[in-house]
Amino acid sequence: MSAQIFETDATHPHLTRLIAELDAYQYPLYPPESFQGINITELDEGEITCFMAKVDDDWAGCACLYITRQGLAEMKRVYVNPLFRGQGIASLLIAAMEKKLKALGHRELFLETGVFQEKAITLYEKLGYSRTQAFGDYQQAPDPLSVYMMKAVA
Repeated sequence: MSAQIFETDATHPHLTRLIAELDAYQYPLYPPESFQGINITELDEGEITCFMAKVDDDWAGCACLYITRQGLAEMKRVYVNPLFRGQGIASLLIAAMEKKLKALGHRELFLETGVFQEKAITLYEKLGYSRTQAFGDYQQAPDPLSVYMMKAVA
């Protein structure tokens, strides 16, 4: 099986379902004040491009690239359904985001993830992301349960 990656908008119904799965997974891991999940359809200041992975007839994963009005690029809502993990789908989604980011002329991609997402952190490090300080809006109230990462993509 190989995944196909599609660019879509934030209102795609299967994207909404995948993000709901991600939220259901993350809610029990973190206290409410540390839950950083955002409703991507409510991001009105900036530009968002979403990507979805399809394996055969199944929507297997998603990721979104958010560029703030200040020009900061952030990876958001990366998720692969557990039935499809271990097939490189997250790497394909991240590569699609990085390619889009380069095409838009940006050089750095940031992300925030939780300390309990060990497999995600390992994947990000494998893909060249390194830990950094809180960035963007996270600087206002850095969370001890958050891990902040960045990669130069250009």
